[in-house]
Amino acid sequence: MRTQSPTWILAGLLAVSCLPAAIDPSGDVMLVWPAGHEARHVALLREAGVTAVLLPWPGAPSTAQFAQNCRATGITPVADLSAAKGVEEARGALAGARGAGFTAVALEGATFPDEKALAAFLAGWTGLDALVFLKPEQIHWRVAPAQAVVREGQWPGVRSTPSQQGGAGAEVSSASREPWLDANSYWVAYLRALYPGRAALLGYRPDEAAGVKPDRLLPDHSLELSLIEAFAAGGNVVLHPPERYHVALLAGREETLAAWRRLGQTAAFLKQHAEWFRSPDGATVAVAAGTPEQSGEILNMLYRRNACPVVFSTAAPPALEPGRYRAVAVANVAAPPEAGRQRILAYARAGGLVITAPAEENSPAWWSAPEARKTRSDLDRDWFALGKGTLIAYREPVLDPAEFALDVIDAVGVRVRDLRVLGADTVVGLLHRLAGGGLAVTLINCGARARDEFVVRVEGRYGKAAFHEPGVAAPRALKAARRTSGTEVTIERLARLAVVVLE
Repeated sequence: MRTQSPTWILAGLLAVSCLPAAIDPSGDVMLVWPAGHEARHVALLREAGVTAVLLPWPGAPSTAQFAQNCRATGITPVADLSAAKGVEEARGALAGARGAGFTAVALEGATFPDEKALAAFLAGWTGLDALVFLKPEQIHWRVAPAQAVVREGQWPGVRSTPSQQGGAGAEVSSASREPWLDANSYWVAYLRALYPGRAALLGYRPDEAAGVKPDRLLPDHSLELSLIEAFAAGGNVVLHPPERYHVALLAGREETLAAWRRLGQTAAFLKQHAEWFRSPDGATVAVAAGTPEQSGEILNMLYRRNACPVVFSTAAPPALEPGRYRAVAVANVAAPPEAGRQRILAYARAGGLVITAPAEENSPAWWSAPEARKTRSDLDRDWFALGKGTLIAYREPVLDPAEFALDVIDAVGVRVRDLRVLGADTVVGLLHRLAGGGLAVTLINCGARARDEFVVRVEGRYGKAAFHEPGVAAPRALKAARRTSGTEVTIERLARLAVVVLE
Protein backbone atom coordinates (compact mmCIF):
# COMPACT_ATOMS: atom_id res chain seq x y z
CA MET A 1 0.00 0.00 0.00
CA ARG A 2 1.32 3.44 -0.92
CA THR A 3 1.90 5.70 2.08
CA GLN A 4 1.67 9.47 2.23
CA SER A 5 4.11 11.73 4.05
CA PRO A 6 2.96 13.06 7.46
CA THR A 7 3.29 16.64 6.18
CA TRP A 8 0.94 15.93 3.24
CA ILE A 9 -1.57 14.19 5.50
CA LEU A 10 -1.59 17.13 7.94
CA ALA A 11 -2.03 19.62 5.11
CA GLY A 12 -4.88 17.60 3.70
CA LEU A 13 -6.62 17.35 7.08
CA LEU A 14 -6.40 21.11 7.56
CA ALA A 15 -7.67 21.74 4.04
CA VAL A 16 -10.77 19.59 4.37
CA SER A 17 -11.68 20.19 8.02
CA CYS A 18 -13.90 23.17 7.15
CA LEU A 19 -15.64 21.64 4.15
CA PRO A 20 -19.43 21.02 4.37
CA ALA A 21 -21.04 17.59 4.38
CA ALA A 22 -20.28 15.87 1.13
CA ILE A 23 -23.07 13.38 0.40
CA ASP A 24 -26.80 13.90 0.00
CA PRO A 25 -28.12 10.32 0.31
CA SER A 26 -31.58 11.19 -0.95
CA GLY A 27 -30.64 13.38 -3.88
CA ASP A 28 -27.19 12.42 -5.11
CA VAL A 29 -26.65 10.15 -8.09
CA MET A 30 -23.97 7.88 -6.62
CA LEU A 31 -21.89 5.62 -8.85
CA VAL A 32 -18.90 3.29 -8.50
CA TRP A 33 -16.17 4.19 -11.03
CA PRO A 34 -13.39 1.59 -10.87
CA ALA A 35 -11.26 2.77 -13.82
CA GLY A 36 -10.95 5.53 -16.41
CA HIS A 37 -9.41 8.23 -14.24
CA GLU A 38 -8.49 10.67 -16.97
CA ALA A 39 -9.59 14.28 -17.08
CA ARG A 40 -11.90 13.61 -20.06
CA HIS A 41 -13.83 11.07 -18.01
CA VAL A 42 -15.09 13.77 -15.65
CA ALA A 43 -17.26 15.07 -18.48
CA LEU A 44 -18.58 11.53 -18.95
CA LEU A 45 -19.70 11.41 -15.31
CA ARG A 46 -21.39 14.77 -15.60
CA GLU A 47 -23.23 13.63 -18.72
CA ALA A 48 -24.92 10.88 -16.69
CA GLY A 49 -25.85 13.27 -13.89
CA VAL A 50 -23.43 11.67 -11.41
CA THR A 51 -22.93 13.86 -8.34
CA ALA A 52 -20.98 11.46 -6.08
CA VAL A 53 -18.42 9.01 -7.46
CA LEU A 54 -16.83 6.11 -5.55
CA LEU A 55 -13.18 5.68 -6.49
CA PRO A 56 -11.06 2.70 -5.36
CA TRP A 57 -8.57 3.68 -2.68
CA PRO A 58 -5.65 3.24 -2.49
CA GLY A 59 -5.91 3.84 -6.21
CA ALA A 60 -3.77 4.31 -9.26
CA PRO A 61 -1.34 7.26 -9.41
CA SER A 62 -4.00 9.21 -11.33
CA THR A 63 -6.80 8.67 -8.78
CA ALA A 64 -6.04 11.59 -6.46
CA GLN A 65 -5.82 14.03 -9.38
CA PHE A 66 -9.02 12.63 -10.85
CA ALA A 67 -10.74 13.17 -7.50
CA GLN A 68 -9.63 16.80 -7.53
CA ASN A 69 -10.95 17.22 -11.08
CA CYS A 70 -14.30 15.77 -10.03
CA ARG A 71 -14.54 18.07 -7.03
CA ALA A 72 -13.78 21.09 -9.20
CA THR A 73 -16.85 20.35 -11.33
CA GLY A 74 -19.23 19.73 -8.41
CA ILE A 75 -18.90 15.94 -8.22
CA THR A 76 -18.13 14.61 -4.74
CA PRO A 77 -15.30 12.05 -4.83
CA VAL A 78 -15.71 9.20 -2.34
CA ALA A 79 -12.72 7.06 -1.39
CA ASP A 80 -13.91 3.46 -1.67
CA LEU A 81 -12.07 1.47 1.02
CA SER A 82 -13.93 -1.78 0.39
CA ALA A 83 -10.72 -3.61 -0.54
CA ALA A 84 -9.30 -3.15 2.98
CA LYS A 85 -8.62 -6.41 4.80
CA GLY A 86 -9.30 -5.67 8.42
CA VAL A 87 -9.65 -2.61 10.60
CA GLU A 88 -6.00 -1.58 10.65
CA GLU A 89 -5.70 -1.64 6.86
CA ALA A 90 -8.90 0.39 6.62
CA ARG A 91 -7.49 2.92 9.10
CA GLY A 92 -4.35 3.36 7.03
CA ALA A 93 -6.31 3.68 3.80
CA LEU A 94 -8.60 6.27 5.36
CA ALA A 95 -5.66 8.33 6.56
CA GLY A 96 -4.23 8.30 3.06
CA ALA A 97 -7.59 9.31 1.58
CA ARG A 98 -7.95 12.24 3.95
CA GLY A 99 -4.42 13.29 3.12
CA ALA A 100 -5.33 13.26 -0.58
CA GLY A 101 -8.27 15.61 0.10
CA PHE A 102 -11.21 13.19 0.24
CA THR A 103 -14.06 14.31 2.52
CA ALA A 104 -16.11 11.14 2.07
CA VAL A 105 -15.35 7.43 2.23
CA ALA A 106 -17.17 4.14 1.63
CA LEU A 107 -16.63 1.23 4.00
CA GLU A 108 -17.74 -2.38 4.18
CA GLY A 109 -19.48 -3.34 7.39
CA ALA A 110 -17.92 -6.79 6.99
CA THR A 111 -14.51 -5.21 7.68
CA PHE A 112 -15.53 -4.75 11.32
CA PRO A 113 -16.30 -7.46 13.88
CA ASP A 114 -19.37 -5.68 15.21
CA GLU A 115 -21.33 -2.44 15.40
CA LYS A 116 -19.26 -1.08 18.30
CA ALA A 117 -15.99 -1.55 16.44
CA LEU A 118 -17.36 0.39 13.48
CA ALA A 119 -18.60 3.20 15.73
CA ALA A 120 -15.21 3.43 17.42
CA PHE A 121 -13.49 3.56 14.04
CA LEU A 122 -15.66 6.41 12.77
CA ALA A 123 -15.49 8.36 16.04
CA GLY A 124 -11.87 9.21 15.39
CA TRP A 125 -12.61 11.11 12.18
CA THR A 126 -14.49 14.40 12.29
CA GLY A 127 -15.82 16.30 9.29
CA LEU A 128 -16.04 13.10 7.27
CA ASP A 129 -19.04 11.69 5.40
CA ALA A 130 -19.20 7.90 5.21
CA LEU A 131 -21.21 5.28 3.39
CA VAL A 132 -21.25 1.94 5.21
CA PHE A 133 -22.30 -1.09 3.16
CA LEU A 134 -24.15 -3.56 5.36
CA LYS A 135 -25.09 -7.15 4.67
CA PRO A 136 -28.71 -8.12 5.47
CA GLU A 137 -27.65 -9.66 8.76
CA GLN A 138 -26.10 -6.30 9.73
CA ILE A 139 -29.11 -4.27 8.66
CA HIS A 140 -29.91 -3.25 12.24
CA TRP A 141 -26.49 -1.69 12.84
CA ARG A 142 -26.68 1.92 13.95
CA VAL A 143 -24.08 3.72 11.88
CA ALA A 144 -25.19 7.37 12.17
CA PRO A 145 -23.90 9.90 11.34
CA ALA A 146 -22.65 7.64 8.54
CA GLN A 147 -25.16 6.49 5.91
CA ALA A 148 -26.17 2.83 5.88
CA VAL A 149 -26.26 1.18 2.45
CA VAL A 150 -27.78 -2.31 2.33
CA ARG A 151 -25.73 -4.66 0.18
CA GLU A 152 -28.82 -6.46 -1.03
CA GLY A 153 -31.06 -6.66 -4.10
CA GLN A 154 -31.51 -8.45 -7.40
CA TRP A 155 -30.16 -6.92 -10.57
CA PRO A 156 -33.35 -5.38 -11.99
CA GLY A 157 -35.09 -6.21 -15.23
CA VAL A 158 -36.33 -9.19 -17.19
CA ARG A 159 -33.94 -12.10 -16.79
CA SER A 160 -32.24 -13.07 -20.01
CA THR A 161 -29.23 -15.19 -20.94
CA PRO A 162 -27.43 -15.71 -24.26
CA SER A 163 -28.45 -19.37 -24.16
CA GLN A 164 -32.11 -18.44 -24.44
CA GLN A 165 -33.67 -18.43 -27.87
CA GLY A 166 -33.71 -14.86 -29.06
CA GLY A 167 -30.31 -13.94 -27.65
CA ALA A 168 -29.50 -11.30 -25.10
CA GLY A 169 -32.83 -9.55 -25.51
CA ALA A 170 -34.91 -12.65 -24.85
CA GLU A 171 -37.42 -12.26 -22.05
CA VAL A 172 -37.51 -15.43 -19.97
CA SER A 173 -40.97 -16.44 -18.80
CA SER A 174 -42.11 -18.55 -15.90
CA ALA A 175 -44.47 -21.50 -16.10
CA SER A 176 -47.36 -19.05 -16.13
CA ARG A 177 -45.86 -17.45 -19.26
CA GLU A 178 -45.28 -14.21 -17.43
CA PRO A 179 -41.85 -12.59 -17.79
CA TRP A 180 -39.54 -13.27 -14.88
CA LEU A 181 -38.98 -9.81 -13.38
CA ASP A 182 -36.44 -8.85 -10.78
CA ALA A 183 -37.19 -5.60 -8.96
CA ASN A 184 -36.19 -3.96 -5.69
CA SER A 185 -38.79 -1.29 -4.88
CA TYR A 186 -40.04 -3.50 -2.06
CA TRP A 187 -36.60 -3.32 -0.41
CA VAL A 188 -36.84 0.47 -0.39
CA ALA A 189 -40.33 0.29 1.14
CA TYR A 190 -39.05 -2.14 3.76
CA LEU A 191 -36.12 0.09 4.75
CA ARG A 192 -38.30 3.19 4.91
CA ALA A 193 -40.72 1.40 7.24
CA LEU A 194 -38.31 -0.41 9.53
CA TYR A 195 -35.60 2.27 9.65
CA PRO A 196 -37.42 5.59 9.18
CA GLY A 197 -34.58 7.61 10.69
CA ARG A 198 -32.21 6.95 7.80
CA ALA A 199 -32.23 7.13 4.02
CA ALA A 200 -33.30 3.94 2.23
CA LEU A 201 -30.16 3.11 0.27
CA LEU A 202 -29.37 -0.03 -1.71
CA GLY A 203 -25.93 -1.09 -2.89
CA TYR A 204 -26.09 -4.41 -4.73
CA ARG A 205 -23.47 -5.31 -7.32
CA PRO A 206 -23.77 -7.09 -10.69
CA ASP A 207 -22.68 -10.43 -9.20
CA GLU A 208 -24.13 -13.83 -8.34
CA ALA A 209 -25.51 -12.53 -5.05
CA ALA A 210 -27.69 -10.23 -7.18
CA GLY A 211 -28.69 -13.02 -9.55
CA VAL A 212 -26.08 -12.24 -12.20
CA LYS A 213 -24.37 -15.42 -13.33
CA PRO A 214 -21.34 -15.26 -15.63
CA ASP A 215 -23.39 -16.14 -18.73
CA ARG A 216 -26.05 -13.49 -18.12
CA LEU A 217 -25.87 -10.53 -20.48
CA LEU A 218 -27.00 -7.33 -18.83
CA PRO A 219 -28.65 -4.80 -21.14
CA ASP A 220 -27.28 -1.29 -21.22
CA HIS A 221 -30.52 0.16 -19.84
CA SER A 222 -30.32 -1.83 -16.59
CA LEU A 223 -28.23 0.82 -14.83
CA GLU A 224 -30.93 3.39 -15.56
CA LEU A 225 -33.54 0.93 -14.32
CA SER A 226 -31.64 0.53 -11.03
CA LEU A 227 -31.84 4.26 -10.39
CA ILE A 228 -35.48 4.55 -11.44
CA GLU A 229 -36.92 1.84 -9.24
CA ALA A 230 -35.01 2.91 -6.11
CA PHE A 231 -35.62 6.64 -6.48
CA ALA A 232 -39.27 6.27 -7.50
CA ALA A 233 -39.94 4.20 -4.38
CA GLY A 234 -38.59 6.97 -2.18
CA GLY A 235 -35.02 5.74 -1.77
CA ASN A 236 -31.76 5.66 -3.67
CA VAL A 237 -29.08 3.26 -4.89
CA VAL A 238 -25.33 3.28 -5.30
CA LEU A 239 -24.99 2.42 -8.98
CA HIS A 240 -22.41 -0.19 -9.92
CA PRO A 241 -21.82 -0.47 -13.69
CA PRO A 242 -21.31 -4.04 -14.94
CA GLU A 243 -17.75 -4.61 -16.10
CA ARG A 244 -18.70 -5.14 -19.76
CA TYR A 245 -20.79 -1.99 -19.70
CA HIS A 246 -17.98 0.04 -18.15
CA VAL A 247 -15.43 -1.22 -20.68
CA ALA A 248 -17.79 -0.46 -23.58
CA LEU A 249 -18.47 2.99 -22.17
CA LEU A 250 -14.77 3.89 -21.94
CA ALA A 251 -14.24 2.49 -25.44
CA GLY A 252 -16.94 4.80 -26.80
CA ARG A 253 -19.38 2.12 -27.98
CA GLU A 254 -22.27 4.16 -29.37
CA GLU A 255 -25.12 2.02 -27.99
CA THR A 256 -23.62 2.19 -24.50
CA LEU A 257 -23.02 5.94 -24.76
CA ALA A 258 -26.66 6.40 -25.79
CA ALA A 259 -27.83 4.45 -22.71
CA TRP A 260 -25.43 6.51 -20.57
CA ARG A 261 -26.95 9.76 -21.86
CA ARG A 262 -30.45 8.46 -21.16
CA LEU A 263 -29.33 7.73 -17.60
CA GLY A 264 -28.43 11.39 -17.22
CA GLN A 265 -31.73 12.48 -18.72
CA THR A 266 -33.64 10.21 -16.37
CA ALA A 267 -31.61 11.30 -13.34
CA ALA A 268 -32.50 14.92 -14.06
CA PHE A 269 -36.20 14.01 -14.35
CA LEU A 270 -36.20 12.07 -11.08
CA LYS A 271 -34.55 14.92 -9.19
CA GLN A 272 -36.80 17.53 -10.78
CA HIS A 273 -39.91 15.67 -9.58
CA ALA A 274 -38.52 14.31 -6.32
CA GLU A 275 -41.53 15.64 -4.40
CA TRP A 276 -43.76 13.09 -6.14
CA PHE A 277 -41.63 10.15 -5.10
CA ARG A 278 -41.23 11.42 -1.52
CA SER A 279 -44.99 11.88 -1.12
CA PRO A 280 -47.06 9.41 0.97
CA ASP A 281 -47.68 6.00 -0.56
CA GLY A 282 -51.00 5.87 -2.37
CA ALA A 283 -52.05 2.24 -2.02
CA THR A 284 -54.83 1.18 0.35
CA VAL A 285 -53.25 -2.17 1.24
CA ALA A 286 -50.86 -2.19 4.21
CA VAL A 287 -48.45 -4.93 5.25
CA ALA A 288 -46.77 -5.50 8.61
CA ALA A 289 -43.10 -6.38 8.14
CA GLY A 290 -40.75 -8.28 10.42
CA THR A 291 -37.31 -9.50 9.43
CA PRO A 292 -36.28 -9.67 5.77
CA GLU A 293 -36.53 -13.46 5.96
CA GLN A 294 -40.10 -13.26 7.24
CA SER A 295 -41.42 -10.51 5.01
CA GLY A 296 -39.10 -9.98 2.05
CA GLU A 297 -40.67 -12.33 -0.48
CA ILE A 298 -44.23 -11.44 0.54
CA LEU A 299 -43.48 -7.77 -0.13
CA ASN A 300 -41.62 -8.64 -3.31
CA MET A 301 -44.59 -10.54 -4.74
CA LEU A 302 -47.09 -7.85 -3.76
CA TYR A 303 -44.98 -5.20 -5.48
CA ARG A 304 -44.53 -7.46 -8.49
CA ARG A 305 -48.35 -7.69 -8.73
CA ASN A 306 -48.64 -3.89 -8.60
CA ALA A 307 -50.23 -3.92 -5.16
CA CYS A 308 -47.32 -1.64 -4.02
CA PRO A 309 -48.48 -1.81 -0.39
CA VAL A 310 -47.78 0.60 2.42
CA VAL A 311 -45.30 -1.12 4.75
CA PHE A 312 -45.12 -0.71 8.52
CA SER A 313 -43.12 -2.37 11.27
CA THR A 314 -44.88 -5.17 13.15
CA ALA A 315 -43.31 -3.78 16.29
CA ALA A 316 -44.95 -0.36 15.81
CA PRO A 317 -48.24 -0.49 13.87
CA PRO A 318 -49.52 2.99 13.00
CA ALA A 319 -53.07 4.24 13.42
CA LEU A 320 -55.20 2.24 10.99
CA GLU A 321 -58.53 3.45 9.65
CA PRO A 322 -60.86 1.62 7.24
CA GLY A 323 -61.30 4.89 5.37
CA ARG A 324 -57.59 4.85 4.52
CA TYR A 325 -56.78 1.13 4.29
CA ARG A 326 -58.93 -1.50 2.62
CA ALA A 327 -56.80 -4.38 3.88
CA VAL A 328 -54.01 -4.98 6.40
CA ALA A 329 -51.85 -8.11 6.10
CA VAL A 330 -49.94 -9.42 9.11
CA ALA A 331 -48.33 -12.63 7.84
CA ASN A 332 -45.35 -14.77 8.92
CA VAL A 333 -44.34 -12.28 11.61
CA ALA A 334 -44.24 -12.44 15.38
CA ALA A 335 -47.27 -11.25 17.33
CA PRO A 336 -47.43 -7.44 17.49
CA PRO A 337 -46.97 -5.83 20.91
CA GLU A 338 -50.22 -5.41 22.83
CA ALA A 339 -50.73 -1.79 21.79
CA GLY A 340 -50.21 -2.72 18.14
CA ARG A 341 -52.46 -5.77 18.46
CA GLN A 342 -55.26 -3.57 19.78
CA ARG A 343 -54.81 -1.10 16.92
CA ILE A 344 -55.11 -3.86 14.34
CA LEU A 345 -58.17 -5.40 15.99
CA ALA A 346 -59.78 -1.96 16.38
CA TYR A 347 -59.26 -1.45 12.65
CA ALA A 348 -61.10 -4.71 11.94
CA ARG A 349 -63.94 -3.90 14.35
CA ALA A 350 -64.39 -0.54 12.60
CA GLY A 351 -64.93 -2.27 9.24
CA GLY A 352 -61.46 -3.18 8.01
CA LEU A 353 -60.12 -6.38 6.49
CA VAL A 354 -57.25 -8.11 8.34
CA ILE A 355 -55.35 -11.03 6.78
CA THR A 356 -53.10 -13.00 9.13
CA ALA A 357 -50.73 -15.97 9.08
CA PRO A 358 -48.62 -17.27 12.00
CA ALA A 359 -44.84 -16.97 12.07
CA GLU A 360 -44.55 -20.63 13.09
CA GLU A 361 -46.77 -23.68 13.18
CA ASN A 362 -48.94 -23.92 16.31
CA SER A 363 -48.23 -20.31 17.24
CA PRO A 364 -50.94 -18.78 19.47
CA ALA A 365 -53.59 -16.86 17.57
CA TRP A 366 -52.64 -13.34 18.65
CA TRP A 367 -55.60 -11.96 16.70
CA SER A 368 -58.14 -13.97 18.67
CA ALA A 369 -61.00 -11.91 20.10
CA PRO A 370 -63.98 -13.17 22.16
CA GLU A 371 -66.57 -11.75 19.77
CA ALA A 372 -64.93 -13.09 16.57
CA ARG A 373 -67.43 -15.34 14.77
CA LYS A 374 -66.32 -17.90 12.18
CA THR A 375 -68.25 -17.47 8.94
CA ARG A 376 -66.35 -19.66 6.50
CA SER A 377 -63.58 -22.25 6.29
CA ASP A 378 -61.32 -22.89 3.32
CA LEU A 379 -58.64 -25.52 2.89
CA ASP A 380 -55.93 -23.38 4.49
CA ARG A 381 -57.71 -20.50 6.24
CA ASP A 382 -60.73 -19.46 8.26
CA TRP A 383 -62.89 -16.37 7.88
CA PHE A 384 -64.25 -14.48 10.87
CA ALA A 385 -66.63 -11.60 11.36
CA LEU A 386 -65.20 -9.13 13.85
CA GLY A 387 -67.32 -6.09 14.60
CA LYS A 388 -68.06 -4.46 11.26
CA GLY A 389 -65.03 -6.02 9.60
CA THR A 390 -63.52 -9.31 8.49
CA LEU A 391 -60.53 -11.30 9.63
CA ILE A 392 -58.96 -14.00 7.44
CA ALA A 393 -56.64 -16.29 9.41
CA TYR A 394 -54.30 -18.79 7.76
CA ARG A 395 -53.70 -21.85 9.90
CA GLU A 396 -50.03 -22.20 8.96
CA PRO A 397 -47.24 -19.86 7.85
CA VAL A 398 -47.32 -18.71 4.23
CA LEU A 399 -45.01 -20.93 2.18
CA ASP A 400 -45.85 -19.55 -1.26
CA PRO A 401 -45.58 -15.73 -1.22
CA ALA A 402 -46.74 -15.49 -4.86
CA GLU A 403 -50.01 -17.28 -4.07
CA PHE A 404 -50.44 -15.21 -0.93
CA ALA A 405 -50.09 -12.00 -2.95
CA LEU A 406 -52.87 -13.17 -5.23
CA ASP A 407 -55.00 -14.08 -2.21
CA VAL A 408 -54.60 -10.56 -0.82
CA ILE A 409 -55.58 -9.05 -4.16
CA ASP A 410 -58.57 -11.37 -4.42
CA ALA A 411 -59.71 -10.40 -0.92
CA VAL A 412 -59.56 -6.71 -1.81
CA GLY A 413 -61.16 -7.27 -5.23
CA VAL A 414 -59.26 -7.81 -8.46
CA ARG A 415 -61.36 -5.37 -10.46
CA VAL A 416 -61.33 -2.64 -7.83
CA ARG A 417 -57.73 -2.93 -6.65
CA ASP A 418 -55.67 0.24 -6.34
CA LEU A 419 -53.72 -0.22 -9.56
CA ARG A 420 -54.16 -2.47 -12.58
CA VAL A 421 -51.81 -2.49 -15.57
CA LEU A 422 -53.60 -4.22 -18.44
CA GLY A 423 -51.69 -5.49 -21.46
CA ALA A 424 -48.13 -4.76 -20.31
CA ASP A 425 -46.68 -7.56 -18.20
CA THR A 426 -43.22 -5.99 -17.92
CA VAL A 427 -44.53 -2.75 -16.42
CA VAL A 428 -44.43 -2.18 -12.67
CA GLY A 429 -46.37 0.65 -11.05
CA LEU A 430 -46.10 2.70 -7.87
CA LEU A 431 -48.65 5.08 -6.33
CA HIS A 432 -48.11 8.29 -4.38
CA ARG A 433 -50.78 10.59 -2.95
CA LEU A 434 -50.30 14.26 -3.83
CA ALA A 435 -51.44 17.40 -2.07
CA GLY A 436 -54.94 18.44 -3.02
CA GLY A 437 -56.20 14.91 -3.62
CA GLY A 438 -54.14 14.10 -6.70
CA LEU A 439 -52.40 10.82 -7.44
CA ALA A 440 -49.01 10.17 -9.08
CA VAL A 441 -48.83 6.84 -10.92
CA THR A 442 -45.22 5.92 -11.67
CA LEU A 443 -44.84 3.39 -14.50
CA ILE A 444 -41.55 1.53 -14.89
CA ASN A 445 -40.88 -0.61 -17.94
CA CYS A 446 -38.57 -3.46 -16.92
CA GLY A 447 -38.47 -5.00 -20.39
CA ALA A 448 -35.94 -4.52 -23.16
CA ARG A 449 -38.35 -2.82 -25.54
CA ALA A 450 -40.77 0.08 -25.30
CA ARG A 451 -44.35 -0.91 -24.49
CA ASP A 452 -47.10 0.28 -26.79
CA GLU A 453 -50.83 0.71 -26.22
CA PHE A 454 -51.80 -0.53 -22.77
CA VAL A 455 -54.32 0.55 -20.16
CA VAL A 456 -53.75 1.69 -16.59
CA ARG A 457 -56.66 1.66 -14.16
CA VAL A 458 -56.65 3.18 -10.67
CA GLU A 459 -59.36 3.05 -8.07
CA GLY A 460 -60.87 6.50 -7.58
CA ARG A 461 -62.52 9.01 -9.87
CA TYR A 462 -60.32 11.60 -11.55
CA GLY A 463 -61.07 14.08 -14.31
CA LYS A 464 -57.62 14.99 -15.64
CA ALA A 465 -54.50 13.01 -16.52
CA ALA A 466 -51.06 14.31 -17.52
CA PHE A 467 -48.24 12.12 -18.88
CA HIS A 468 -44.73 13.14 -17.79
CA GLU A 469 -41.58 11.46 -19.10
CA PRO A 470 -37.83 12.16 -19.15
CA GLY A 471 -36.54 14.27 -22.02
CA VAL A 472 -39.90 15.89 -22.79
CA ALA A 473 -40.32 19.41 -21.51
CA ALA A 474 -44.10 19.60 -21.34
CA PRO A 475 -46.49 16.92 -20.10
CA ARG A 476 -49.00 15.40 -22.51
CA ALA A 477 -52.69 15.39 -21.66
CA LEU A 478 -54.39 11.97 -21.63
CA LYS A 479 -58.05 11.13 -21.59
CA ALA A 480 -59.18 10.13 -18.11
CA ALA A 481 -62.08 7.72 -18.62
CA ARG A 482 -64.22 7.00 -15.57
CA ARG A 483 -65.12 3.33 -15.20
CA THR A 484 -67.50 2.55 -12.30
CA SER A 485 -65.48 3.41 -9.17
CA GLY A 486 -62.17 3.85 -11.02
CA THR A 487 -60.37 5.79 -13.72
CA GLU A 488 -58.66 4.40 -16.80
CA VAL A 489 -56.03 5.98 -19.02
CA THR A 490 -54.53 4.54 -22.20
CA ILE A 491 -50.77 4.74 -22.52
CA GLU A 492 -49.75 4.93 -26.15
CA ARG A 493 -46.07 4.28 -25.55
CA LEU A 494 -43.81 3.80 -22.52
CA ALA A 495 -40.05 3.86 -23.05
CA ARG A 496 -38.53 3.31 -19.60
CA LEU A 497 -40.22 5.66 -17.14
CA ALA A 498 -43.29 7.86 -16.99
CA VAL A 499 -45.46 9.41 -14.32
CA VAL A 500 -49.18 9.91 -14.88
CA VAL A 501 -50.50 12.65 -12.62
CA LEU A 502 -54.24 12.36 -11.98
CA GLU A 503 -56.38 15.17 -10.61
